[in-house]
Amino acid sequence: MRRVVLLALIWGWSFLLIKVALGGMTPATVAFARIALGTVVMLAVLKATGASLPRDLRSWRHFAVMGLAYSAVPFTLLAWGEQHITSALTAVVNATTGLFTAVAAAIGLGERLRRPQVAGLVIGFGGVAVASGTGTSDLVSSSGAGIAAALAASACYGFSFVYAQRHLTTVPPLVAACGQLVTGAVLSAPLALATSVDDGFSPTPRQLAAVALLGAVGTGIAYVVNYRSIADVGPTRASLVTYLVPIVAVTVGVVFLHERFHVRLVVGGALTIAGMAMIQERFRRLRPGPVVAAVLALLLLGGCAGGGGSGGGGSCGPEVQEALDPGSVRHVLPGAPEPSYATDPPTSGPHLAGGGVGGVQSEPLPRPVQVAVLEEGGVVVQHKGLDATGRARLEALAADDVAVAPNPELPSPVVATAWQHRLVCGDAGEASVEAVERFVAAHRGGGPGH
Repeated sequence: MRRVVLLALIWGWSFLLIKVALGGMTPATVAFARIALGTVVMLAVLKATGASLPRDLRSWRHFAVMGLAYSAVPFTLLAWGEQHITSALTAVVNATTGLFTAVAAAIGLGERLRRPQVAGLVIGFGGVAVASGTGTSDLVSSSGAGIAAALAASACYGFSFVYAQRHLTTVPPLVAACGQLVTGAVLSAPLALATSVDDGFSPTPRQLAAVALLGAVGTGIAYVVNYRSIADVGPTRASLVTYLVPIVAVTVGVVFLHERFHVRLVVGGALTIAGMAMIQERFRRLRPGPVVAAVLALLLLGGCAGGGGSGGGGSCGPEVQEALDPGSVRHVLPGAPEPSYATDPPTSGPHLAGGGVGGVQSEPLPRPVQVAVLEEGGVVVQHKGLDATGRARLEALAADDVAVAPNPELPSPVVATAWQHRLVCGDAGEASVEAVERFVAAHRGGGPGH
């Protein structure tokens, strides 16, 4: 069981490493680097064990499918999703892999889902809804896209498990893993190159270290540990890692990335894990009454937590940490055309040198000025369509390093931005203003180099 715990720690930390690496490279580049470094490790292990990759075309066709569905596509989707949601939420959503595997097995292998397993699917996906804040004002369009990307990655994994069971059962596991990583690296390289040329490639040593750990340890070594764990304790006990990964990921995300903690994240994760346990029939020895009671209690708690959770937030969505705009080092000359930005409102990018302003502004701030405020460690709070009371509440937050300004082009009534961070709120009620106030307190003075 020590290998199961070790694997949970490795994969749990992987979500944090993805978030860090995204600061200097595109999602596709993160995915490619992860696969390529994992391939190097796996080839070394394969050589050390005396095994070799097959040469027949049929095997490589199957490796190509697995390389796309189990590596290139889901790794890119997870990285892209983490640009819009926290690493902790990504891990909870990604825990649905077992649910998608059950669905894929029912469709592709003809495995019959009994009533408890169908109930497990409903409860598991209900857990994702609770964790993501579905049905509350916390779920904004950007976070919805991030959740959808993480779910799509889980669906890819579910398909991959069934595909491997149908086509790769005669191939030694280490050989199959190495083959799919080789093809995954080749197939993901063009998109990584194209996006790096278009969006830039400017990782810091810290970000390079993150992607190196993600590839060599989180992919290469983790694959080896996983297969040895299956050999030691069997697939059933080895699968316990899927229950531990979200716990590790949520913990490191909150502690080391300072991601906002919500009670609903824990409740939703517990429901998702309960759903997987029901699908795998881990509750067979328990009486149905206590199991049903526990699930109903979690659903009730999730409903109570959905409105704001621990730490509150009113009608504000989760704080989003966004990737660094590669053009953030460029200065914009006064009167020059406004450049394009990776996000809108921008959280990094080209800016006016020394052009930052604070306090209450009566006119919208040009985007280069917004970024100048952020680069200097300030915070920009923008609003649209508010009544006098709402505007007054926000303007009370203004300071030398906090600019409060109108912006009719906002995607939502209130958006607060700091260097690489954004908070979106649906109104300027007291709860939302409190959330913005916490955002300002957490990020003022947080520009590059601070």
